[in-house]
Amino acid sequence: MQYSISEWDDGSASLIAEDGYVLATFDNTDEAILACIKDCRVAPLFIEQHHSYLAASPMDWESQYLAA
Repeated sequence: MQYSISEWDDGSASLIAEDGYVLATFDNTDEAILACIKDCRVAPLFIEQHHSYLAASPMDWESQYLAA
């Protein structure tokens, strides 16, 4: 079985099985990685990050498109 970790906007992270089932949610990514290695006996396949564009200010959003 393969596992992945999804990191959420609030800094928490969920350990997810390959079939999409959420096994547990942790306070941070490090705890999720350690739990995967300890309990599942394998390193996670990848870490997916989620970011909410609504949480960013308009200045942050526009600055992503400015050429340096």
